[in-house]
Amino acid sequence: MRNLLRYSLLFGLLLGCTDDQKEQNLLQREQKLSEKETKFEAKEAEYKSLLALRDSLENSVPATPAVEELPAEILGKWSGKMICTESSCTDHVIGDQRTDVWEFFANGLKMTNKTGGERDFTANIVGDELKLVSEESSNITNRSEITLSLTDLQNGRMKGTRAFIGKNDCIAKFSVELEKAKN
Repeated sequence: MRNLLRYSLLFGLLLGCTDDQKEQNLLQREQKLSEKETKFEAKEAEYKSLLALRDSLENSVPATPAVEELPAEILGKWSGKMICTESSCTDHVIGDQRTDVWEFFANGLKMTNKTGGERDFTANIVGDELKLVSEESSNITNRSEITLSLTDLQNGRMKGTRAFIGKNDCIAKFSVELEKAKN
């Protein structure tokens, strides 16, 4: 019985000593946890501010890039003749000819076919070439890119190529000859 009492007392003292150590360890853990929470809150705030910045950029109205205006000798109506030179599309066969009315504006082109269908293009001058890219439309699913050489403008003529990308990414290429309409 005495031994039991001694061991209980000794055990109690040992537990009392380790309680301080456990308490110190617990306080250190709490302090580390608090530091981690603070760092996490800072990162969360930074993340939220980045999300807000991204959302504001996505919702902002895009600034339209300054488009170089086309030279005055290009502006106006032209008669365009295109001949298909290469095709993987079922709608176009090599040798097909098309005649369209091309009307150039300061920053683009409106092409009108013989049935009255219209297609708009944006224009960009690169060196001595005029690059035209079709504008996206809900009723037109194909894309078109036209490259015209500006070296023969004095004679009222332009020549170039057109790449037409249609359904299933088929490609039709045309040679293009334009002649300025007589007013």
